Amino acid sequence: MKHLTGIFMGLLVATVMLAFTTKAVMAQEKAKTEKAKMAPAEEKMKAGQAVTKVLLENDRVKVQEVWSKPGNKSEMKERPDRVRYVIKGGEFKVTYADGKTADVKLKAGEAVFEKKEKSARENVGKTEAHWIGIQLK
Repeated sequence: MKHLTGIFMGLLVATVMLAFTTKAVMAQEKAKTEKAKMAPAEEKMKAGQAVTKVLLENDRVKVQEVWSKPGNKSEMKERPDRVRYVIKGGEFKVTYADGKTADVKLKAGEAVFEKKEKSARENVGKTEAHWIGIQLK
């Protein structure tokens, strides 16, 4: 009888330990899932594109910090109304949907408003440019 009681107690302790371990693992997985649901801290970019870190995003605005190295290119895409505050300037070639191009120089310390457009951009300068972009939704 003592032997069966010992086995029963062992199984009871093992079951309780398993329950606590499972609960802890589930809590960790839930925390990972919740973190993944939040706005991504950094968007994965294809090779040759600027690095973009999302600082804030809600239903009205998206605030990003962007670093663009010489030679970085962005794809042709629709860009909403936006404000750009330049931390470190650079030189860019902008290509619009109709094929027209423009050379743009960003200067450190300037704030620029840009209207909605479809365009692609390339850092044609010799330095890395750095700015904060605020997209209006």
